[in-house]
Amino acid sequence: MQSSTNILVAGLAVFSASLLMLEAAPAQTNSAVAHVRANVRDLGKRFNPEVLAATSALYAELQRTAEQGGVKVIADVQYGPDEPQAFDLFLPERPPAAPAPIVVYLHGGGLVSGDKVSGGTDGLIYANIPTFFARHGIIGVNANYRLVPNVKWPGGPEDIAAMLRWLQQNVAQHGGDASKIFLMGNSAGATHVAAYLFHQATQLDGRPGVVGAMLSSGGFAASSANTMRAYIGDDEAAWQANSPLGLVDSYTGDPVPIFMWSAEYDPTFIESPVAQMYAKLCAKYEDCPRYTQYQGHNHVSHVMSINSADGAVGEAALDFVHKVIAEEAARAD
Repeated sequence: MQSSTNILVAGLAVFSASLLMLEAAPAQTNSAVAHVRANVRDLGKRFNPEVLAATSALYAELQRTAEQGGVKVIADVQYGPDEPQAFDLFLPERPPAAPAPIVVYLHGGGLVSGDKVSGGTDGLIYANIPTFFARHGIIGVNANYRLVPNVKWPGGPEDIAAMLRWLQQNVAQHGGDASKIFLMGNSAGATHVAAYLFHQATQLDGRPGVVGAMLSSGGFAASSANTMRAYIGDDEAAWQANSPLGLVDSYTGDPVPIFMWSAEYDPTFIESPVAQMYAKLCAKYEDCPRYTQYQGHNHVSHVMSINSADGAVGEAALDFVHKVIAEEAARAD
C-alpha cells in the first residue's frame, strides 16, 4: 500500500499537470489568434480577391477549432422564385423558452459576386456568423441574393423584403419571433441592407419590419461605373441618389437602431463613405448610431472572426442585439 505521503505527491503531480494543460489551452489559443492577426496586418490596407482568399484561409483555421455544436441547419430555403433567392436557417438545437430573435446575414462581393458559403473554407466561412447566433439562442439566417448583372435596381432591397416576408410567414414554426428580426451585412451585403433601410418604397408595408441592423464595412457610395450601369442604368445622378448615402438624405420613414463598424485595414474607398454615413445619421436623427473601428482587422476578417477564439466582434454584435431587444421591451411596458 502506498504511504499517504506518496499518495499526496502523486495527487499534486496530477493536479499540477492539469493546471499546466488549462494554462496551455489559452496560451495556444492566444498564439493562434496572434498569428492570424499578424498575417492580416501584413496583408495591409487593401482589398482584392487575393486578400479575400488569404483572409478566408486564415480564419477558416480558427473556425476549425471553434465550438459549433447545439445548432441545427436547414439549407437552401427558397424565399423567392430565382435560384439565388435562398438562405440557410441556423436554429438552436435546444428550443429557447420563448420565441427566438432572428439575425439575417448578407455576404459581400461588390454586388457582382460572393456566396453564403465562401469557397475553399469547408463551409466554415460565412456559416460562422449564423452558427454563433444560434449557439446563443438566436435564429441565424445566412442569405444569398441576386447578383448584378442578373438584377436591376432596386433588386437588392427587394430581395431583403422577400426574405423578411418569408420569415414573417414561416419563422414561427421554427421557433422564431418575427417581431424581433435584425439585418446584418458586410461590404455589398451592407450596401443592400442600408438601401433597404432607407428606401421606403421597397419596405414591407412602407416600414422596415426589423428592430435593428448591423452594417459592417459597408459600400455606401456608388461603386464602379460598370457595376452602376449594369445595376442602376446610365444616369450618373441616379447612381448617387440610389446609393445608401443618397437614400439616407431623402428617407422620411421609420428609423431603426444601427450598429456600424469598419476595420483598421479597410481601404479608404470604404472607410470614407462609412464616416460620411455616420455623420449623416448623426445629423439626421440627432442621435449617433453605435460605431466601432476594429483594430487589427481588414475588410472581411471582422465578420470571419465571429464564433472563433478571436471573439470581440461577435460579442459586440450579440450585445447590440440584446440591448435593442431590452430597449424594445422597456418601451412596450
